[in-house]
Amino acid sequence: MRGDGTLPLKRNHISRAWLGCVANNAKAWPMLSCRHRLLVWCFPLLIFSFGCSAQPECDSIETRKAVLQFISDDRNNPLLDYATRTSTANKDSAESAKPLYQLGQRMVTTSTSKDKLTLKCSGPLSVAVNDLKATKEVNFTVQQSPDGKISVSVDPFQF
Repeated sequence: MRGDGTLPLKRNHISRAWLGCVANNAKAWPMLSCRHRLLVWCFPLLIFSFGCSAQPECDSIETRKAVLQFISDDRNNPLLDYATRTSTANKDSAESAKPLYQLGQRMVTTSTSKDKLTLKCSGPLSVAVNDLKATKEVNFTVQQSPDGKISVSVDPFQF
């Protein structure tokens, strides 16, 4: 304890390595600071990581939106027909009601192509019409083209 009642700061070996620069590195590039040397070593890794193209994912926002769009555009899908038929609301209002589609929280990758650009996926899909909510497992395929665009196709429902 110091005379003024404060404790002396202890230096740990990690902060000295980062801030003080190790002697060997200082001799290798005397003109560059430690931060600049770190940047020089990390820059190729950054270039490599940004240069790699992203692979498609079953659970990405883009994939989820595409699946929901595909399903909602198909007004004659069996899941919607089932929900409309079994709703206890007035039949005219059930048929004119706009269905609300929702994907479950977890999408699962069931298979991946060798080039990892095509995925087969599965997950729960719910549709709500008036007072009824019906849920069914939906299977879909996500494919990434060489130019990076994602396309999604949904398998027909099996009841």
